[in-house]
Amino acid sequence: MIMKVLVTNLAGVKTEDGRDITHYAKAGSRWPMVVGKSKSVDYYPFPFWLAYTSALLKRDTPAQVKGLDGVVLDMEADQYLQEVEKFQPDLVITELTTIALKDDLKTLQTIHEKTGARIALAGSYPAACGDELLRENSFIDFVFRKEYEFTAKELVNALIENKSLDGLLGITFRKGNDIVRNGDRPLIIKLDELPFPDREDFPASLYPDFTLYSPCIDLIASRGCPGGCTYCQERHVMYNSGLYRPRDVKRIVDEMELCKEKYYARQFYFDDQSFTINQKFTQALCREIIDRKINIPWTCMGDAFGTTRETLELMAKSGCIGMKFGVESANTKILKGIGKPLDPNRALQVVKWCKEFGIRTHATFIVGLPNSTKQDTINDMNYFDEMQPFTAQVAIATPYPGTPFYAWAKKNGYLVTEDFTKYDGMGQSVVSYPDFPKEEIEMVFKKFFKKVSRQKLKHFIFAPLSSLSIMKEIAQKKGIISLGRSVFTVVKRAI
Repeated sequence: MIMKVLVTNLAGVKTEDGRDITHYAKAGSRWPMVVGKSKSVDYYPFPFWLAYTSALLKRDTPAQVKGLDGVVLDMEADQYLQEVEKFQPDLVITELTTIALKDDLKTLQTIHEKTGARIALAGSYPAACGDELLRENSFIDFVFRKEYEFTAKELVNALIENKSLDGLLGITFRKGNDIVRNGDRPLIIKLDELPFPDREDFPASLYPDFTLYSPCIDLIASRGCPGGCTYCQERHVMYNSGLYRPRDVKRIVDEMELCKEKYYARQFYFDDQSFTINQKFTQALCREIIDRKINIPWTCMGDAFGTTRETLELMAKSGCIGMKFGVESANTKILKGIGKPLDPNRALQVVKWCKEFGIRTHATFIVGLPNSTKQDTINDMNYFDEMQPFTAQVAIATPYPGTPFYAWAKKNGYLVTEDFTKYDGMGQSVVSYPDFPKEEIEMVFKKFFKKVSRQKLKHFIFAPLSSLSIMKEIAQKKGIISLGRSVFTVVKRAI
């Protein structure tokens, strides 16, 4: 019989007491969070590691592989389990996140009991706490550590061929009554050894991120970032390295052409850790886009500490209409303390250059970073007013297991809980400092959050063409009711 493998993002919606709805961001998000209190929301990150894994398994194993994203499909646990039971998988591969930990473990146990499937966990939390997960949950069989696509491929082939797992790198697994931790797997240096991500089972057009024209298709041009931000799970947990690894520019533009033809892309979003960290690479990619006459606008996750005016000008010529970047704080001492090599004055200059070339900016801020105070956040809000990015995002500093921030907060007694389901950077603070207690962090966060949400709503209203484009795509793919819920989420945040 053919082995069946389910590569999946677990259910994204939870309803309690018949009315209290919570929608989570899980795989694909740089940090797990509650996106909104609605069944349909306005942000669905593309789960790149799952989609690459699904595509790789389909290409390089004889297994029957199915991808299923319970987050983007707005599924609750019961709906999700029905879909899984229909498929009857032999192996389930999923990223487990802290914020929905208890519910997701319950779902996985139910899958195991009803289908007999073996369970393989991936993602930042299992990479940091895999041994503990295996010890405490007998239904879990395997944990992939760090970057896991080729680990998953080798596991599937080994199970099909009934081979030993003893030499398989990057995996921790159950062997009888023992927990076996094999050696680490090296980072993937040649990223183009991976196929393009699976955009069929993970439907390409349903993941809007910095979207102005829909369908917007997500891509990555590189992995890694030499910055050392102490809170970053990708940098310290999934890669445990600052090694920057770009793809081949011709291969990237091949992917853009495919998405243009197959998925009717009207925009692209590059969700790199830092699309602009290497000026030579970024400029080469822009020239390839121009030479190949892609003629489709694109946005990216960039940075403000290395990007030059020359690069931004070339980005604009090749179609760039928007760039995200992290500010986090306007206080240089705080930035130095978290390992972020940013000069706040440089960020102001980058925004001015972007406006000069018609590139919209999206700046991110964090409240409650180490050694910060309430006054620092007030200063950050004033800095935001001075900067005037097109849109912005603000979150509460949250120390996730495996990061230096978590180790520091735990060592100094700043953690108020180790119930990881409360680790939501969009909800409550799980740290409290002598000069900046939890209650003050949450209070000033709410003020800052309202400020940036109102600006987003303003642009949503006064940029009708792009707003209508996104709304049309949601309505066509998910229905008018889902569209109404998504719009409600945007408006509710601002009032």
